[in-house]
Amino acid sequence: MDQSGVLLWVKAEPFLVGALQEPPPSKFSLHYLRKIATYVRTRATEGAYPHLYWPTWRHIACGKLQLAKDLAWLYFEMFDNLSVRTPEERLEWSEILSNCATEEEVEKQRSQLYVDTLQFLLFLYIQQLNRISLRTSLIGEEWPSRRSRPQSPSPAERPSCHNKNWNDYSHQAFVCNHLSELLELLLDPEQLTASFHSTHSSLLSRDAVTALSFLIEGTVSRAKKVYPLHQLALWQPLHVASGFSKSSKTFSLYKLEAWLRASLTTNPFGPSACLKSGKKLAWAHQASASAPAS
Repeated sequence: MDQSGVLLWVKAEPFLVGALQEPPPSKFSLHYLRKIATYVRTRATEGAYPHLYWPTWRHIACGKLQLAKDLAWLYFEMFDNLSVRTPEERLEWSEILSNCATEEEVEKQRSQLYVDTLQFLLFLYIQQLNRISLRTSLIGEEWPSRRSRPQSPSPAERPSCHNKNWNDYSHQAFVCNHLSELLELLLDPEQLTASFHSTHSSLLSRDAVTALSFLIEGTVSRAKKVYPLHQLALWQPLHVASGFSKSSKTFSLYKLEAWLRASLTTNPFGPSACLKSGKKLAWAHQASASAPAS
């Protein structure tokens, strides 16, 4: 890797596929997610950390957050679907469920599923992408009208007129605006104050930064390869910038956040960037190539 320049961007997939296009449950607020983050760490031997099993999430979601069981499973399944699995593995799982004759058998199979706990917390947090703000609703931003936007938006403006899941500028803005809270969710409890806030000396574990790769990836100048965030943050020439200490194997939260804010840019592979640069999307090239000659 070349050290001369690091570019980081927010991945599109978690927002395109992972964020429901409706307001999240009120219990997905930062207040409750902070409590969940502390709770799971105290239940490491009960299938809560570092991997969160379905029965434990069902207990948290239904028993503590008062969510319906089907809704709890929907979020768990959506996140699980973001994981890297072969088509054969997904087909096998579907066949297993289809062969279950009772709800008890289905639950028995689901009980074997688990997800990365820290990444799942980030997944729950980004559901706030489509949260409706009372203030913005009152001034018209959440309720489109003829006066609130141009009649015929230009191609460059058009993505912002659709839902936020498809707007990569919205993804970047969301992460930048909530970066401090996202990082605090990943902190170990002893790194937080009594009011669940970080301090200037708070330290993030390597596992926490690895979890953040769920949302952020990047590259270095003149490199053609895309790297997950944690690989770049752990790269020797970037230790000072990313705040990584080889002796403690931890990151300075203060330095890491500053490095992320300085390095984050627009997703070069997102639809908005492609429209702005006039490049054809990959699927458009494929469609053109496969179209029959007239």
